[in-house]
Amino acid sequence: MQAKDYTKTYEQLIRTRSKILFPLIFLTVISYFSFIGVIAFNPKFFGALIVGTKISIGILLGFFLILLIFLITFTYVYLANKKIEPLIKQIQKNV
Repeated sequence: MQAKDYTKTYEQLIRTRSKILFPLIFLTVISYFSFIGVIAFNPKFFGALIVGTKISIGILLGFFLILLIFLITFTYVYLANKKIEPLIKQIQKNV
């Protein structure tokens, strides 16, 4: 394999990783900043109780935020194993 083939495979690896990584990072950052923004500017909203329970909206949304981050992590691991790892193995095989 020639150097230009390594370069093409490496460029494809970087492009693929960026296409996967940046939307997930964006979603994570927006989620966290939204959560913290509501806490900072409207704390009474998070302190309000859900009708008929003793659970506050803040606890429920915090739980959903944790679930969202697990989902984002799972998505990244799945896509990395499916799309990024084969490119890495191809580069390693040909080095």
